[in-house]
Amino acid sequence: MKKILNCTLLFSVLILGSCKKMVDEEPLSDGTLDQFFKTKYDVFAAVAGMYGAFQQTMVGETQFNNRITWWGDARSDNIQNSTPNNSSNEVHFNNLSPNNTYADWSPLYTVIGRANLIIDKIDEVNNYAKAAERLTEAEIKYYTAQAYAMRAVSYFYILRIWGDAPIRTTPFLNLDDNPFAARDSKTKVKDQIIADLQKAYDLTVKGASPVVWYLDEGAIAAIMADVYMWKSHDNLILPDYSNAILWIKNLFKAKAPTGKVYNGSPTPNAGGLSNDLVPTAEWKTIFTNPAANIETIWNIHWDVSANGCPCMMAVSSTVNNTPMKTAAEMYTGTTSWLRAGLDIRAKQTIDSAKSDNFDRLIKWYGPAGYTNAKSTYMTRTQSDAVVGTDKPVYFPVYRLADIFLLYAEALNKTGDMPNAIKYLNFVHQRATLPAYTAVQLSTQTLIEDAILQERQWELFDEGKRWFDLCRTDHVVQIMDPLLKKRQLAAGAAQTGWGTDLRRYLWPLHRNVLNANPSLVQNQPYTD
Repeated sequence: MKKILNCTLLFSVLILGSCKKMVDEEPLSDGTLDQFFKTKYDVFAAVAGMYGAFQQTMVGETQFNNRITWWGDARSDNIQNSTPNNSSNEVHFNNLSPNNTYADWSPLYTVIGRANLIIDKIDEVNNYAKAAERLTEAEIKYYTAQAYAMRAVSYFYILRIWGDAPIRTTPFLNLDDNPFAARDSKTKVKDQIIADLQKAYDLTVKGASPVVWYLDEGAIAAIMADVYMWKSHDNLILPDYSNAILWIKNLFKAKAPTGKVYNGSPTPNAGGLSNDLVPTAEWKTIFTNPAANIETIWNIHWDVSANGCPCMMAVSSTVNNTPMKTAAEMYTGTTSWLRAGLDIRAKQTIDSAKSDNFDRLIKWYGPAGYTNAKSTYMTRTQSDAVVGTDKPVYFPVYRLADIFLLYAEALNKTGDMPNAIKYLNFVHQRATLPAYTAVQLSTQTLIEDAILQERQWELFDEGKRWFDLCRTDHVVQIMDPLLKKRQLAAGAAQTGWGTDLRRYLWPLHRNVLNANPSLVQNQPYTD
């Protein structure tokens, strides 16, 4: 990913990321394009620019702007206020406004614009390039697949965060292009995502060992499964568990970056804890060395040599003024996840060395060789070793434990409770927790709740929790008592979450509405 990000400046000459138009990409003059997409190296730079834009969008181009956390965790029970500002206060009390920094979809449309340009122009390159600078047919398919997949990923985030959205599948090439499109329905957005992922999958070589930073066979299958699992608050999009299972099995046939097939058993619904997930003692390597890990599907990379301090909101390795931090409920009390001393993941995730520094996650940072046994807390010296050195962050967007738990959820919903418990236990027991039994989990509801809890622990602060609560309609159940507790502590009326499920979605930022008069605000938010 280092090479990808370093190429971003080159591609930025071609397409700018500011929010001037409907989808936040400025029109390109014909003169600019006359100088580009003339050799394969231009395509390499364009793809680097596309990935670089997504990386900066999700992990953050400036301090504390890691949107993957703001969008995927901040509104959930994983995170609470730390150093309040307007955006974090709104998230903490679920009182979002159109002025919230993270209500702006502009960065995702910048990624979409770059993907559109690659899809539109890649076939023209060989018309201009010298023989040595031409793309092979395999390269054209590969990079076209990357662009379709990245466009799909960006629209999937937009779908889950804002719902209806303008669909743009061609680049702005001149000043006459109309930027003022209205929002398409969420069902059309989902259809576009599925169509793009299918094209990407069809173009991708099967059975190849992928590069961890790119959207290859396994990553495309994982995203497709996630899309089919999605449910909207108004039930206009319902889960399609059969198709989700189909695409998870497509993932199982694919290879990890190590060359290992994700599901080592050829038997349907099979898979083995020892073969398909890393052992307990190596759990931390999922985050510190993803390229050599059998669970890796797709990661993005914060490179400290190129980007500086990985000072990210709620997942930072440093003690600073991060606006949000790990929720107190995760570490207070002897029976909390952190203090219970049963789960090896807890003390390898949250810094437990000092009681006042829970804005600090050690999940991504090490220290190297520290296994953090389930009954052992990190020492102050070890903790300071984590804080004292900036380290790269290899942020997993999809990994195998995530998909195992999605698979368990889909199996449960389709009536296969035994295999649902089996896949849940693969992840649960790897964390040294006792296996669930069919007696304990005797109903689909009990299994679903256990899976949701397991996903919170296993995928803590990986940008999944809020979407999990929305997808399973657990937002009110989980967040209402927590919000009442926060409101009581602040001396405010205890209104809790309320009953308006439209607030699953974010409002559109005022700048986005001002830029395009055809857009309408999400209700119940006001402009």
